[in-house]
Amino acid sequence: MSDDIKKGLLGIVVDETEVSKVMPEINSLTYRGYAAQDLCAACKFEEVAYLILNKDLPNSIQLKKFEKEEKDNRELSKNLYEIIKNMPKKSHPMDVARTAVSVMGLEERIKKHKTLHLRLIWEKHLEFLQKLLRH
Repeated sequence: MSDDIKKGLLGIVVDETEVSKVMPEINSLTYRGYAAQDLCAACKFEEVAYLILNKDLPNSIQLKKFEKEEKDNRELSKNLYEIIKNMPKKSHPMDVARTAVSVMGLEERIKKHKTLHLRLIWEKHLEFLQKLLRH
């Protein structure tokens, strides 16, 4: 076998992002420059979600507004609720999440644009995560 053939995804770059970075020198994953373990120790989920979406941690006013917005978007459609309720009880959480995201995509009412703006995609992911946390 040739040494040029790589196994698995070793050495394969799929995409680049400004949101997170693996930092082997500090043995950490960072989000917008903050070490994940530091965020876990000092921040609520909503603060980190705000950081990812807005490139900076929120002040208290921004956090309250953000928390209100996400709480206002937690309701599941009756269809999605029934689908999740009828999934096998021992389903892996990632299988449930993948299926729920697919259903939410099908239910999405935004038809104005052929492609969604990245921020809207992040907001939809955040909305979905909040719905999962509620149930």
